[in-house]
Amino acid sequence: MLSRLVYKWFYFNYKLTYVLGIVGYFIMIAAFFGISVVFNVNPAVWMDYGLIIMYYGLYFGVLGQDIAEICASKMAAHLGYYTPQGMPTRSLDKNICAVCGNKLLVNAGEEGIIESTFQLTCDHTFHEFCIRGWCIVGKKQTCPYCKEKVDLKRMFRNPWEKPHVLYGQLLDWLRWFVAWGPIIMSIIQFLNYILGLK
Repeated sequence: MLSRLVYKWFYFNYKLTYVLGIVGYFIMIAAFFGISVVFNVNPAVWMDYGLIIMYYGLYFGVLGQDIAEICASKMAAHLGYYTPQGMPTRSLDKNICAVCGNKLLVNAGEEGIIESTFQLTCDHTFHEFCIRGWCIVGKKQTCPYCKEKVDLKRMFRNPWEKPHVLYGQLLDWLRWFVAWGPIIMSIIQFLNYILGLK
């Protein structure tokens, strides 16, 4: 049950940063098209605020995804159905979700979570919320039990859910840009210095 609460928290953080990024972007677009003049505000002020809001939305989105990825691995490894290095330490019963460790189908009078399930192409079945949290929030695109690749296109049939996947990919690209940007700029500056370019 703890893993579901953690996923809910990170999913809330994920959506919040998504909304902040969109709001910041629209404020910048409004400033660019001069809508701020209607409100008697300098466009540069709106542009600054929009950029700051968008930056912090994307920054905390990247940070939240990285922490969620670490937490997803730790929680799943603690349950024993998943290990980052190799084979799981426990075997998965057909009626158990490997992400949260709870029963999939709950009969009347039993304790558990009543929720729809989702079956991956490897025939392993999980709670729908758990496998979505594993794939979107935890950034794991493999089965939590057998490590087979998850087909995200099959999982997200609804076109309104696809922006969440695209936002996750954008955060990954930003991570690479932030990590490799200073190195690339240093190489360019070094080449300019060697070649005598100003």
